[in-house]
Amino acid sequence: MPRHDSDLAYHVLMYAIHALAEGDLKSITKMGFTIDEIQQISQLPAKSIKHLARLSDHFLVVTPNHDSFTRIMAHVKQELAQDQLQDELLRLEAPITMMQTLYGMSTAEYLQRHTLLGLSSRGAGRPRHPSEEDQVSIWESWLRSEGKLLPERYIQVAEETKQPLRALWSLLQAWESERVQRNTKSTTNKFLTP
Repeated sequence: MPRHDSDLAYHVLMYAIHALAEGDLKSITKMGFTIDEIQQISQLPAKSIKHLARLSDHFLVVTPNHDSFTRIMAHVKQELAQDQLQDELLRLEAPITMMQTLYGMSTAEYLQRHTLLGLSSRGAGRPRHPSEEDQVSIWESWLRSEGKLLPERYIQVAEETKQPLRALWSLLQAWESERVQRNTKSTTNKFLTP
C-alpha cells in the first residue's frame, strides 16, 4: 500500500479511537466500525496501529458521497461569494451598522475583518455629507440599481458615485424610509377615499 494511503488509514483509525475515548459512538458507527472493533484497535500499541494502517486496504474503504459533495460544494461556493461581497463592502468603507443590519456581523468580527483586509485605520470619524449635486447622482444611481440584491446595490452606488459607504448608508436609509412612508400613505388614502 502506498505511504499516503497508510497515512490516511492511520488518521482514520486514530480519529475513531479518539471518538471512542470521547464517547462519540455516533461518529464511530457513522464511519462503519462497530464499537467492539474500535475497542480492539484502541488496545493496540501505536506501532501495531501503524502496521494495521498499512494493511487497511483489506478492510477499510474511504469513499466520497457524491450527492452530498455536490450540495456541500454549492453551499461552500455560496459562502465564499458572501465573504467576497462582505469584503468588498468593507473596502468601500461600510459602517458597522450596515454590516450588522445586512449580515448580523458582530463588532468583534467587523474589527477583525477590517484588520485582515488591512483597513483598520480607514473610515474613522464622521463622513462628509454629500453635496446636493452628489445627492442627485447618488439617488439616480440607487434607482438604476433596483432589482439587484441590497449589498450589490450599495456597491454599485459607491463605485458609480465615488462616495464611501459610510456616507451613503444613512442617507439612503433615510430616503428609503421616506419612500416607504409615502407609499404607505398613498395606499391608505386610496382605501379611505370613497
